[in-house]
Amino acid sequence: MYSSTRINVKQVEKMMHNQELQAALPACDEVSCEKQNRLGLITLNRPGRRNAISHKMRQKITAAFKIWVDDPDIYTILFKSDDKQFFSSGSDVKQIYEANKHSRQQALDLFREIYEFIWTIECYTKPVISIINAAVMGGGVGLTQSGTHIIAGENYSWSMPEAKLGLFPDVAVTHQLARMPGETGKYLGLTGQPINRYDALYLGLLEFCIDADQFETIIEAQRNAEPVDSLLDRIKQNPEALIEKSEIKSRQALITSVFSKPTIEEIIKELEQLTSGDEKQAEWAKSVLKELSDASPTSLKITLKAIERAKSMELHQVL
Repeated sequence: MYSSTRINVKQVEKMMHNQELQAALPACDEVSCEKQNRLGLITLNRPGRRNAISHKMRQKITAAFKIWVDDPDIYTILFKSDDKQFFSSGSDVKQIYEANKHSRQQALDLFREIYEFIWTIECYTKPVISIINAAVMGGGVGLTQSGTHIIAGENYSWSMPEAKLGLFPDVAVTHQLARMPGETGKYLGLTGQPINRYDALYLGLLEFCIDADQFETIIEAQRNAEPVDSLLDRIKQNPEALIEKSEIKSRQALITSVFSKPTIEEIIKELEQLTSGDEKQAEWAKSVLKELSDASPTSLKITLKAIERAKSMELHQVL
């Protein structure tokens, strides 16, 4: 009886803590923020919009972060998504577009909010983990990149397709793009080409490749405040072996040769020359030209300039 009573008391305390938390957070059904023992669990839940991150979602997550930073029980914050296709397709661009129709200042305020949100995660004093087994794009990349640990499942996919939307890779991702091997960052920023976890590992976008069937093990371990670094080092796949599977790595010299050109026009000219050469290179060059033709010409020029500028800037300056 005594043991059973203790369990019930703990269950009641846990329920009360979560009720207090939910009462303190802004209302938003598109993301859940739960305290589960020693873990702050954030689940993106906006499948109808591919988990695009809205103003209300950012408000709720930011409020949870502020509460949990002072909560001695919380050891780790963890982001996840139950959507099998999209961890997050990015910030809600439609929301920004609609805001701009009403007032340019409203749209600018939303961009400022996004960048402040990223900086909040960057400066956080507790481990912030993202477990990803789907597509992460745009603002979703911004949300996850500033955490301390990114875990990629077998279906992980990363991309920054902003130039195809008439935008450019923002959310401080140009800071990462500018520091990738060779000129890979320009290639990915200009084309919006998606990459898999082998490429991301090679490019330094993540450290941990762990199949999705072990995600619940990670979550449970964080509920019990198991030291995150030793846990992930124990169960991660061999990074050296996985990097050898990277298609980007195998094409690094070619990518650097093309995207080291200083202007969009010269990059395109170089690609056009490749279309009449080696069959494999020609096929690749044609596909890249197609990606560039789908993008806004102005966005391409801004993206190229932004990545070049970011080489000499710190993260807060890029934001």
